[in-house]
Amino acid sequence: MHNGVIAETRGESRKKRLKSAKRWQRLEQAYVIVTLLLFAQAFFPFFQAGQVDSVADGNALLQTIWKIIYGIAAVLIFVHRKRVLAVLARDKLSLVLLLMIVLSALWSAAPEITVRRSVAFVGTNLFAIYLASRFTLREQFQMVAWVLLSGALISAVVSVLMPDIGKMLYQGSSAWRGIFPHKNQLGRLMSLGAIVFFLLFMMKVWPRWLTVGGFGLSVMLLLLSESKTALIVLLLLLVCIPFLRTLRWSEYARILLWLPVGLAGICVSVLVLTYLEPILRYFGRDLTLTGRTGLWDIVSEMILQHPWLGYGYSGFWLGWEGESAYIWRVTFWEPPNSHNGFLDVTLDIGLIGLGLVLLSFLSRIRRTLPYQMSSQSWEHDWPMLFLFYLVLCNLTETTLLDHNSFFWTLFIALGFSLPKWRMAERRSHIRWYDLPAGRGEA
Repeated sequence: MHNGVIAETRGESRKKRLKSAKRWQRLEQAYVIVTLLLFAQAFFPFFQAGQVDSVADGNALLQTIWKIIYGIAAVLIFVHRKRVLAVLARDKLSLVLLLMIVLSALWSAAPEITVRRSVAFVGTNLFAIYLASRFTLREQFQMVAWVLLSGALISAVVSVLMPDIGKMLYQGSSAWRGIFPHKNQLGRLMSLGAIVFFLLFMMKVWPRWLTVGGFGLSVMLLLLSESKTALIVLLLLLVCIPFLRTLRWSEYARILLWLPVGLAGICVSVLVLTYLEPILRYFGRDLTLTGRTGLWDIVSEMILQHPWLGYGYSGFWLGWEGESAYIWRVTFWEPPNSHNGFLDVTLDIGLIGLGLVLLSFLSRIRRTLPYQMSSQSWEHDWPMLFLFYLVLCNLTETTLLDHNSFFWTLFIALGFSLPKWRMAERRSHIRWYDLPAGRGEA
């Protein structure tokens, strides 16, 4: 009898601990979702209202919010320090890149700004490391889905009920921006959202009405944002999905599919190049990509002045107060960046830093391939699609090395989340007919 009472007491105690652990996990998930929403620049039009927001000094209210987020991340990293130490060895390149950015204050053209923003970059990376150590790739993927769904729903409501905020009327445009500072940011997020909800639809882990609704809402907001680049990125990623699925096939099956498709792709490319100008005109662009090519030429000239180490992290684009004043003067417009992520990386930390970033991409791709081929589950396509997405977006926009950035956070978290595959596993030949039908990871 006495032993039975003890066993029952222990059982109740175990249940209480499990409930408490689940409650804390939900709180952490809520913290991650809210933080990622803010990193995606959600609600910035509200935060910036009535606030002095200079290129060099930033926004005081937002800086306070970032400090709170970094502080919580630091506490959670201490709480889960064993897990954090366990994942740090998975992505040493990101740690080297982080060190280089901090040290770039030594040669920066604006050392005080580099110090301040490198601290923000460290905080962003700490949050990404915490995210990777605390949650699996599957859990991260689903939290990203909640972030994008929340952003889409609130953006739709704000754009309809508060058009002065939700639309870019102040620039003489009817394009929607929702709760984000610019229509292009809404477009970028919704193109990614469409991909995420397509994968969730195929995974069958969420209700069909929710995934179909999320996909439809994402596409609708993407079109209303009038972001042509984001639309092209979405179309390219949708085309990539069938090819990623074929990576699980045998070599002969892939050749039988890829050879005719490759030949068709060459023919289409020739037609596109032949009629490039009218095609670009249809999308509201020209051969200069709305002045970007001329900007890239001048940026390349500035890179050649400090080729190896650059101008220091965030040490170049400081408006009329920094080295960017020359570009503003000769181009007769005031771009906030190079409109190319890889050029901006080179401006910040030179060709050495660009090499580290490119190696980080290659390292992730090398580790993503065996991860993707290890299962038929659609969620295993997410890492590769996100990497493709990031490359495509940074051809005409800048999201690489951004502090307090939704995209860079996911990139860093991916590096610390992907498992290290042994050589035998990496070289193993996985045939499509040997794989079981995927229904999602447990």
